[in-house]
Amino acid sequence: MSDALALVIQRAVRAERARIGISQAELAKRLSWSRSRVAAMETGARRIYAHELPELCRALEIQLPELLTRASAEDRRWLGVP
Repeated sequence: MSDALALVIQRAVRAERARIGISQAELAKRLSWSRSRVAAMETGARRIYAHELPELCRALEIQLPELLTRASAEDRRWLGVP
């Protein structure tokens, strides 16, 4: 996954988590990850890998296309996504 796409997904995951009102600890629990792993992923200290996307989307109860369309307008323009 490109660095640009990874950054947009990190931001989108953080925004979606906030939108649905769950903490990093709750997301970590849903993923069977540590809270620090979620925090590192959201800040970019840890990359998101393509094979993790389905798991992240299930934990956030959202489909990947929807997650991307909810990314900020600036991030979508940056990626060339309408």
